Amino acid sequence: MPDATAELERAAADIPLNRDARDVLTRATALASDRGGVQAGPVDVLNAILSLRGCSAYEAIRALGVDPQTIAAQPDGTSAQAANKESAAPLPAPGVHTSKDRKLRRKPLQSLRGALGISPVFGGLVAITAISGISLWFDVLPAAPWVLTIVFVVSGWVISLCIHEFGHAVVAYLGGDRSVKASGYLDLNPIRYANLLMSIIFPVVFLVLGGIALPGGAVYIDHSAIRSRIWDSLVSVAGPAGTLLCALLISVPFLVPGHDDWITSTNGGFWAALSFLGFMEVVALLLNLLPIPGFDGFGILRPWLPYSMQVLSVRYAQLAMIGLFIVLWNVAPARDAFYSLAFQLTNLVNIDPRLIGYGFQNMRP
Repeated sequence: MPDATAELERAAADIPLNRDARDVLTRATALASDRGGVQAGPVDVLNAILSLRGCSAYEAIRALGVDPQTIAAQPDGTSAQAANKESAAPLPAPGVHTSKDRKLRRKPLQSLRGALGISPVFGGLVAITAISGISLWFDVLPAAPWVLTIVFVVSGWVISLCIHEFGHAVVAYLGGDRSVKASGYLDLNPIRYANLLMSIIFPVVFLVLGGIALPGGAVYIDHSAIRSRIWDSLVSVAGPAGTLLCALLISVPFLVPGHDDWITSTNGGFWAALSFLGFMEVVALLLNLLPIPGFDGFGILRPWLPYSMQVLSVRYAQLAMIGLFIVLWNVAPARDAFYSLAFQLTNLVNIDPRLIGYGFQNMRP
């Protein structure tokens, strides 16, 4: 790695940089490397700005009423545009980048080596889910099946939330946001999630009260560090992908031919709880894909929207989420249409709606 580039890496590790700033500094370090410099100087930075028409720094100069192309930096009697041979070429139109610019943007992916882990809290959740599932299978508490059902469903649901948020974090890390590692998002620990209220408490309360496990964003992503808008959208896609994975894993026993013969009066409570948990995963997947602020469906679209709309979506995200829950709770046509779609999807993986209803009943004391 050239010394100028190493200098940029050290600076970027200590100073938060938005995408435009990274582009300017990356171009400046490339110019410094081309001329054999150890580190980028002011002339290199100015040349980088002047060659990236459309970036925020270039537009800020224009906003001052100055034509950036007329600016000259003359520490040694040379103009900024003559400081290196690349600057002598005609500047690209706004929003258009040269092949070298595009090459500089293709940065290598972050390595996941040493970044991933499994927290003891997550391991404990897995153990609780397994023990409660075994207890349901053997009908350990025949007089109070709701106790084990609630423990099994809630712990399994929290595990799926961890996997959902872990998906966001992993893709964000690969896309350039190193802060997710320092925040503890890469070890599946629900305690480390920044929005504990919206991501854990509210969904669990809704799950127990009404069966609508309303999901919420828990991982704070530094979107300015993400390498491109495509990667930014992929960060939002990764969460629902994790939920889909959980739903598919739960559906595996129901896809085995002859699984109905496995259901007995003793283990019926387990199958009911597993069916209800699978149904909730499908509900969560559908909710997450809605193009409404606060949900991942909107997050997929957000990077491509005007900045003003992005700001408004962040400001009113939680209000939009609560509003959707109120609609699903009180507006019968919307609720019926939504749950009808969810039941159609669970039917595709052979989850019996009667078992889902039985599991829902067992969630009540």
